[in-house]
Amino acid sequence: MGYFYFSSQILNRMNHSAVAAAAYRSGELLYSERDGLTKNYGERTVAPECFILAPKNAPEWVNNRERLWNEVEKIEKQKNAQIAREIRLALPNDLNNDDQKELLLQFCKENFSDEGMVADIAIHRDKENNPHAHVMLTMRPFNEDGSWGNKRQKVDKEVNGVMKKVSIHLTNWNEKETLVQWRKNYADLINEKLKDRGIEDRVSHESYKNQGLDRVPGIRLERTAFQYETRVKEQAIRNNVPYEPVTYYGKINEEIKQINSELDKLKELKKQQVVSLSEYKNEKSLSEQLDVIRSSRKLNDGEKTALSMVAQRSKSYVDYIIAKQVKDEIENGKWNKKIESEKVKITSEKNLLNKAFKAYQDDPKQVLKYGFTPSKFMDQMKEKVSHIKTLEQKNMEDLSKLKMLLDKADQALDIQSDFTRKEFSVLYQSTNNYSVDEMYHAVQYFKETNKVLREDEVSSYAVSKYKEHEKNTPSLAEQTRNISKSVFILDRAIQKQMKERLSALKEQNFDLVYEANKKIEQFTLQKDRHEKDLAGNVQLLRVNLQKYYSDSLDHITNAEVLLRLQDRQDNGMSSGRVDQDLNVIHQQITKEINDKPMDNSFTPDQQVERQYSQSVASGLFQALEQAQRANENKKHEKDPTEKKQRRRYRGQELDH
Repeated sequence: MGYFYFSSQILNRMNHSAVAAAAYRSGELLYSERDGLTKNYGERTVAPECFILAPKNAPEWVNNRERLWNEVEKIEKQKNAQIAREIRLALPNDLNNDDQKELLLQFCKENFSDEGMVADIAIHRDKENNPHAHVMLTMRPFNEDGSWGNKRQKVDKEVNGVMKKVSIHLTNWNEKETLVQWRKNYADLINEKLKDRGIEDRVSHESYKNQGLDRVPGIRLERTAFQYETRVKEQAIRNNVPYEPVTYYGKINEEIKQINSELDKLKELKKQQVVSLSEYKNEKSLSEQLDVIRSSRKLNDGEKTALSMVAQRSKSYVDYIIAKQVKDEIENGKWNKKIESEKVKITSEKNLLNKAFKAYQDDPKQVLKYGFTPSKFMDQMKEKVSHIKTLEQKNMEDLSKLKMLLDKADQALDIQSDFTRKEFSVLYQSTNNYSVDEMYHAVQYFKETNKVLREDEVSSYAVSKYKEHEKNTPSLAEQTRNISKSVFILDRAIQKQMKERLSALKEQNFDLVYEANKKIEQFTLQKDRHEKDLAGNVQLLRVNLQKYYSDSLDHITNAEVLLRLQDRQDNGMSSGRVDQDLNVIHQQITKEINDKPMDNSFTPDQQVERQYSQSVASGLFQALEQAQRANENKKHEKDPTEKKQRRRYRGQELDH
């Protein structure tokens, strides 16, 4: 495989002068209008061969190198503006000078000037074995009249479900895919010229890995290091001693050569070994079939947009699990939570207005406590209703955008699910007995290890991967405690707003009265929702704990009390008696509160935690009383004679 080199860099105004760069590469003296200096870098031992290729609609003056780059620096005024792109490419040694020049000019015309760029080309032949070219390209297209065009344009574009003004390039010259295509085109053109000249050698723009070559690429040395290594090598040859690299990367390259030499030896050994042809074909076909599934699928514009959205949000290659995670992030992410929060605020304010309107119908004076003035009630009501309608409209628009985004995520997930099913069917006979998650993990196992899981291992392997993924997911106890604290905090917030409402009523500040009422409604709605979630968790905790206690837990409704009992059970400290464990827990938490009395050094969060602990202590005390009462009742139920006597002789004196 022949040597291939093609690199690209952007020259910006902050760190470069386009005129200076052109003068250095062309070997000419060029005057820079930007700083008033003539750029002169001395004569080269071999004069560069220079050419300028221009697009059809470019003005005549672009063929003047000095004026061309001065005009570029005039139009690119921003401090960090991109003024030129430089392409550096090696010319194949197997071709003569004329063939090299023909190759280069054809490539630059087809890929650059025909596409709207001015290409300023300089071929350097200072080193006999290193012919190469520098191509400076303009970054801005020309209009039909020969004037400079725009590089970017602002358009309306959906970003994370929101329409925004974004700046987009008007050409594809800055895209990575374009650079990759240029590299491929240059390699293809070189191979075409080599073939025309009857030369068997070929080049490739791809890495060793992508070419399927079992080799390690060397590191390209900087000019100073390369020249230094060359001098050391020449001196070693003159002194008839082995050459040893002296620079850091030179030493690494020598190690890479040794590694590649060992790889070549191993390759020769493999050729001598007997390999099962059927195993090789089977292994090869499985991998090839998996690749074909994705490469052969033709996507429509909607599917491409959906996958592109997922890729942008995940910033990674998209597969089934990535698409699933992105969908979950959209469904449960910050934006959705914000929309839900706004919906709660709107609903709470509508509830407040309904209450105020009902109060007005019963007694107009009653609207004072809702923040309205009786004489202006209808006008104030109209204003509030209009405001709510505006908020509702905005909320509906946000919800619609979120739904559009979610639809795209669903579409991307469907595509990836289909890919996963087809990939799984390549490895296994049937897909009927497995979920998509199980199929995905089995396929990934093959891709990572090149081994196929046994069918009876597919489900268990997926469970192990699921557990790895779910390590950071809150447990039932953590979720319950968080919800319980939220209910407590919301309850405190409601009480605080009630006090502020009363204070505002006394001061007859009806705007504050209205705001306080609004927050009370909002916090009450949020508290009700949390309490519904909490009730379900409490039931689960109670059922789980009942396995370990002989006495009933039905009377305990406090979530934190159940969590404390669960903690004792998890730590192996449970006595098996509810009243005994509650008594121990109550003593512990009371001691914690008393050992650290509240002072001015407490932060607001610490104050809330302490108040929550006091609330827990109170709940524990009530639960303890209930447990003792339940045990007392149970005790009497076990002795029917005593119960009967108590019922028969209640209020009477017995004869002894």
